[in-house]
Amino acid sequence: MGKKSTLANIFYNSFGTIFYYGCQWLTTLLVVRISGFEDGGNYSLAMTFTAAFAIMALFNTRQYQVSDVVGEYSDRTYIRSRFTAMAISFAVCFAGLFFNAYTPYQWGVILLYMIFKCGEAWIDVYHGIDQKNGRMDYICYSYIFRGFFMIAGFCGVLYLTKNLVLAIGSITLLTFLTAFFYDRRTAERFIAKDGAANRADVKKLMFAMLPLVLVAVTNNLSISFPKYFLERIYDETVLGYYSSVATPSMIVQVGASTIFIPLITPLADRLKENDKKGFLEILKKVALVFAGLSVLALIVSALFGEWFLVLLFQEEIRPYTYLFVPIIISTLLISVNAALFPVCTVLREIKGQLAVGIGGIVSSVAASAVLIRRYCMDGVVVSLLITLAIQIIIEIYCVYRKMSKWKETEHG
Repeated sequence: MGKKSTLANIFYNSFGTIFYYGCQWLTTLLVVRISGFEDGGNYSLAMTFTAAFAIMALFNTRQYQVSDVVGEYSDRTYIRSRFTAMAISFAVCFAGLFFNAYTPYQWGVILLYMIFKCGEAWIDVYHGIDQKNGRMDYICYSYIFRGFFMIAGFCGVLYLTKNLVLAIGSITLLTFLTAFFYDRRTAERFIAKDGAANRADVKKLMFAMLPLVLVAVTNNLSISFPKYFLERIYDETVLGYYSSVATPSMIVQVGASTIFIPLITPLADRLKENDKKGFLEILKKVALVFAGLSVLALIVSALFGEWFLVLLFQEEIRPYTYLFVPIIISTLLISVNAALFPVCTVLREIKGQLAVGIGGIVSSVAASAVLIRRYCMDGVVVSLLITLAIQIIIEIYCVYRKMSKWKETEHG
């Protein structure tokens, strides 16, 4: 099976990812239309509460996996480590619920959504194998299947039962079935028959990934804390209004982020070949494309944001539509942060990423505790902007430092 070109892989990954997360965005919209803002808030609560634990389930190995061009670990080692990470993340998520006064209904929503995220994490390790072998068309098909299943399963069950727990349960079941019958079988074509996974290799890989996992979790928490504070200080209905305004921004974030994912392996190849010029050339092209898309997103948001939100949620949402453009700005910064993170991983800049995670979570908690209590939803946006600015500055410095050292190696 021949590899697809980098351009083709970018297309397949972008189309599939935007389609899937577009369908996921539709569920955040339709849950409000079908079941009201309270269930919309509970759904957003589940997404927010499980976000850091979902990162833990991924164990942040995807970028490391696809940039492992020398075969440091076997595919089966990556798969087995993912199962371990999924079990740990679910256990920690379950324990975390005891520290919050949630209703039994909210417990059910959160735990089932966490199982759903574990299913996504299981699929992700197979996608890493497909990507490493240059076949992101298989990833695209997986996203399309799951997107259709998500709309049909989630919205169909919610419409019939008005029960969010059952609706999330349906997409959880469909995700695991897709993982087992499609993604697993597709990835098995590329896995070497003699590439066994032993406990020592799994342990070594997971310990090697631990700093990156801590960074990813703290990075995600720093973005999730403002919404968490909003729900705790006010209630799930206020969070439902904020999340409804913010949901269209998911498409912008996914669209901006997916451009970069297929380029991780080419960047790793440039690093392996000691091709600094080629490495920088890829970064420059991505930066130009991202800048163009960002300007377009801001123009469209300013012109049509309020009209679009009122069309989706009717007049009830109008008092909060002024938040849309600032949320889009924060979303674009999240995308910049998400793009710089794998660059640091490819460059094996671990200590700098720890600084990103620590700086982000400290600034997020401090800003959220003060600003959200005083400014409500406005405080969420300002807290995000402060946190992301700090993280991006640290990441840019880390990349600059690594590139400077690379130059010294070439001329040393």
